[in-house]
Amino acid sequence: MKNKIKTYLYVCLATGTLLSGCTKDFLNKNPTDKIPESTFWKTQADADLALSGVYEFLCRGYNATSSSNARGGWGGASMFWDGLSDDAFVSSTSNNFNTISRGGLTSTTGGIQTEGYEISYQAIAACNRLIANIDRITSMSQQDRDRYSAEARFIRAHYYFLLTNLYGDVPLTLQPLGMDDASAKLGREAKDKVIETILADLDYASEKLPNTAYKGHAVRGAALGYKTRVLLTQKKWAEAAAVAKTIIDENKFSIYQGGYRDLFRKPGQTNNPEIMFSARFLPPNMYSPADMMYSYLKTIQPLSYLVDAYYCVDGKDIKTSAKYDSINPLENRDPRLKASIIYRGVWRGTTASSAFDPVAEGVLGGFLPRKYINEAKWPTSYATQSDQDWVFLRYADILLMYAEAKNESAGPEQTAVDALNQVRSRADVKMPLLQFSSGLTKEEFRDIIRHERRVELALEGQRYFDLKRWGTIKKVMDAIKDPTGAPRIFRERDTLWPVPQSEVDIAKSLGNDKFKQTIGF
Repeated sequence: MKNKIKTYLYVCLATGTLLSGCTKDFLNKNPTDKIPESTFWKTQADADLALSGVYEFLCRGYNATSSSNARGGWGGASMFWDGLSDDAFVSSTSNNFNTISRGGLTSTTGGIQTEGYEISYQAIAACNRLIANIDRITSMSQQDRDRYSAEARFIRAHYYFLLTNLYGDVPLTLQPLGMDDASAKLGREAKDKVIETILADLDYASEKLPNTAYKGHAVRGAALGYKTRVLLTQKKWAEAAAVAKTIIDENKFSIYQGGYRDLFRKPGQTNNPEIMFSARFLPPNMYSPADMMYSYLKTIQPLSYLVDAYYCVDGKDIKTSAKYDSINPLENRDPRLKASIIYRGVWRGTTASSAFDPVAEGVLGGFLPRKYINEAKWPTSYATQSDQDWVFLRYADILLMYAEAKNESAGPEQTAVDALNQVRSRADVKMPLLQFSSGLTKEEFRDIIRHERRVELALEGQRYFDLKRWGTIKKVMDAIKDPTGAPRIFRERDTLWPVPQSEVDIAKSLGNDKFKQTIGF
């Protein structure tokens, strides 16, 4: 019995076995708060419940009534990832993002260092359970069962991709695990093998999911978009460009022309043709912490490095543009700047009394996010229930990934320039278009694309991962300081995070010599 308890504990920690649960009464066969497997998987309602449970993981951190539940890095609190980049500063100790940003990452740091591993595997366990059992529901058509499985495989790929980006080699399990030695003694699979599985899941999803606009459930375009992202990370440029081009040619998505700001707040997000995949919120049962975390607590504060990166309206940077006014430095700038960032004097609510004063509010850097903020919610508090969906993938990203992949595989060409210009020519942005010429070099175009990604996708949780895949993160972060004056420290070893030390300790206690700590930790 003692060995079984140890094994069960390890499986819970390493793979998040949800239907049984890691609780003090785990030996009960029918926990009062769980649904027994023997009475489940009978009807489509059961499948819907299981699939809802899979999607719920995308919204983790939604409970805005408790800051401990509004976990940074998840759901509507995904902006915390920008606190690990040169775009933003995490002003609190929430989930230890600021500890990691200052070089304090260890195997026992906890917060996102632990949750990035554990919550991902809990989500994967829920996906595996649905995939393994969906065919038991014979009252559903095979097409419907395939679609449910495809949605779960897509979300499983989402979490495995996060795991490989953070930890590199990770345990790979595609079936529900049990209380046996094989389940307890999984090793860390080579990252390349995990990536193969991710791509296989995304291929299955792209074949079985409907080829329609996004309405809340994963669709073919989202699966192809994630495949593009994975291939870019693997530097498979030509393949990535081809997949992105498929999305473009199938014409199911487009740049939203109803206002850049409304991509990040309701009702502009409803039936938005640019949004391809998101964590969806509907108060009071499922609500985002966006206004509470970013407006009330001021937890994420954009850095001046990001503000300075926005060009002037003539398409030139602030050092060379004649449009730049040092007295009014935020005038004559890329319109996405004011749509993304709150600065002194901007109304946080709907009246002049809500004008932002960074000194009075103790915001050392002088800026707050405007993305994902709804001024109608002002004044905000812990009780504020935001309904803004968190967007994980949108069409502008596809166009920029296409431009990047084409440039890296073949150098500048017209189709890649056209893709970038689609993003710049949004109706309320209208930044100067890039003119293609034979003199444009791959290196020059690379810099242009990377700049465009930074300002178009600012504060959307992507900059940290972009810097890592470009291999520029140490050079960039070593030159950054927080508004407090604390330097950012990025150690080469931090490219891959340590897994939670508790996982290593449990594996060791079970005689599992295949599960080792990340090199350098």
